[in-house]
Amino acid sequence: MKYLLALLVFLLAVMLQLWFAPGGMHGDFVLAALIIFSFIFEFWELVIFILLAAFLMNAAFYPDLAMLMLVLVPLASYVVRRRFSLEPLFGAPAVVACGIVVFYAVTAPIAAFYAIGYLLVDVLVCVLFGELVLSGMGV
Repeated sequence: MKYLLALLVFLLAVMLQLWFAPGGMHGDFVLAALIIFSFIFEFWELVIFILLAAFLMNAAFYPDLAMLMLVLVPLASYVVRRRFSLEPLFGAPAVVACGIVVFYAVTAPIAAFYAIGYLLVDVLVCVLFGELVLSGMGV
């Protein structure tokens, strides 16, 4: 049941990300969901969701820095969660916020610097989405 619920949450994150992007809001719902999944699932289960995200978000299989970061940030959050024994309720929002900031710092540092307000809104929206996912999945 946990996997079915996670799949539904993941598909909702993909839908939200694709739906809000044309309107100018670039909520990184998929990245936030993957980071939250790093607090819920074990390594190989997380890898399956990461591969699914890479396939859905880049159907042309064109490698770029954003796709690499989409893979590396959730894996890094899994390592951080395991290394520091973070509790999901308090650790997940901090890791989601850091993950979004790192994602933009690596993929678009100049744009993130000049549009710091949009970045902060994106971080806030992703943290709220992550908290909803955690509470919805009963963690």
